[in-house]
Amino acid sequence: MPLVNLSPHDVKLASDFHAYSLIAKFSLLRPPVDLFEHHINSSWGLILPATVGLLDPKHILIHLHSAEDFAKAWSRESKIFYNRRYLLLRWTADFTKRNDSSLSAMWLRLPGLPLPCQNPAILEIIGNSFGRFLRLDERTKKMKHPMAPRLCVEMDLAVKLPEVVVIAIGSEVPFHQKIEYDLRIGYCTFCHLQGHQESICRRKQSQAPPQAVEPSTSSLQGRQRANG
Repeated sequence: MPLVNLSPHDVKLASDFHAYSLIAKFSLLRPPVDLFEHHINSSWGLILPATVGLLDPKHILIHLHSAEDFAKAWSRESKIFYNRRYLLLRWTADFTKRNDSSLSAMWLRLPGLPLPCQNPAILEIIGNSFGRFLRLDERTKKMKHPMAPRLCVEMDLAVKLPEVVVIAIGSEVPFHQKIEYDLRIGYCTFCHLQGHQESICRRKQSQAPPQAVEPSTSSLQGRQRANG
C-alpha cells in the first residue's frame, strides 16, 4: 500500500499558502461557482482577482492574494448573493465541512475614545490588544465620526468577548474604554457552528437523556389508598 510521509514543516508551508483564504458557506441553494467568482471580483473592490473554487456542495473557497485584499474581503458586512445568505468563514488548518471556525470579523465601536488615541496606528494597536486588527471604516479614516471610531477586528467567538479594553497613556491613570459591537454572533462549543449559543443548541438538546418525571403527590396518595 502506498505511503506518503509528510513532515510538519511540509504541512506548515502548505497551510501558509492559504493564510489569505476564506470560505463561503451556503446552507441552501449554493449558486454556480462561476457566477459567485464574477460577483467577488467585480464588486468586492479587490486589488487582485480572487481565485474561487468549490470545496464541497456547501462550501466555496476564496483565495485572496494580498493582506489588504484579505482584510477587505474578510471584513465585508454584506453576505447576500442573489438573495441567498451565506456565512463567511476564515480557512484554518483544522477546517472540516461539519464544523465552523470560531473566528469572526467583528465590527465594533469605541465610544468616547480620546482624540489622541484615534490615530490609525493607535487604533490598530488597540484592535490587536483583543484580537487581530483588520481595518477601519472610511468615516473613521477621515475623522468623520470621532464620537465613536469604528474598526473591524478578527476575534475568537469561542471565548467571551471583552466589554472594555484598558488603555494606559504613559504615567497617567489607566482608563476603561467601552467596546460596542455592531452585531454579536453566537458560537456553539457543542456542535461547533456559528449562529447560536450552546445553551440553546438543538443538537445538544436532542441528545440529552430524558429526564425522569417525579410522580405527583395526588398519584402517590391514590396508590397508598389502593394498597391500603
